[in-house]
Amino acid sequence: MIPELGQYALILALVLSIVLAIIPMLGAARGDVFLMNFAKPISKSLFFFLSISMLCLAYAFATDDFTVKYVASNSNTALPIYYKLSAIWGGHEGSLLLWVYILAGWTFAVAIKSDGLPIDIMARVLSVLGMVGIGFISFTLITSSPFERLLLNTPIEGADLNPLLQDIGLIIHPPLLYMGYVGFSVAFAFAIAALISGKLDVAWSRWTRPWTNVSWAFLTIGITLGSWWA
Repeated sequence: MIPELGQYALILALVLSIVLAIIPMLGAARGDVFLMNFAKPISKSLFFFLSISMLCLAYAFATDDFTVKYVASNSNTALPIYYKLSAIWGGHEGSLLLWVYILAGWTFAVAIKSDGLPIDIMARVLSVLGMVGIGFISFTLITSSPFERLLLNTPIEGADLNPLLQDIGLIIHPPLLYMGYVGFSVAFAFAIAALISGKLDVAWSRWTRPWTNVSWAFLTIGITLGSWWA
């Protein structure tokens, strides 16, 4: 039941991404403040449902639910709990879920830190992030769902996490690296919003610089840790 809850939360996140991509952008085009104000609550809801999805996958790993194909392929009962939880991003499907979760986290951060932005810029930035979310969440659901069930021949023991990944590097390196990579989606969203609104000026540079610097810092730390791990 828990994996199905995670799958449903992921589907709802896709629906919210579609709404986020359309409604605020439409509001900005029409100058409709009511529609633009939907951007923040939708962004917060998107992060909430993807948090549920991540927690459901974490629960499946922590409880050795080998009826979930991804868990059976990347864990076993003998793994320490910290490797079980870091195995969430030890394979392709879980890495994609982590990617979209971090994207939702950045979207949430922009939503709560955008009080100083003009409302049309805020709406367009969050809308562009919603468009990015549509692409990645759709790909995860259609081709790489981490919640796929093994209905037959459920293993008693999992196949184990790749021994090369049973290292502290797996615990800290991918999340930091993804924080950097995905964080540049915010800079991209600001650039597209500025192009649409025609506000490519000093103010735009001031709005986007903190997000770019923070993303750059995460990416630098992630790459440095990756070099150490290698």
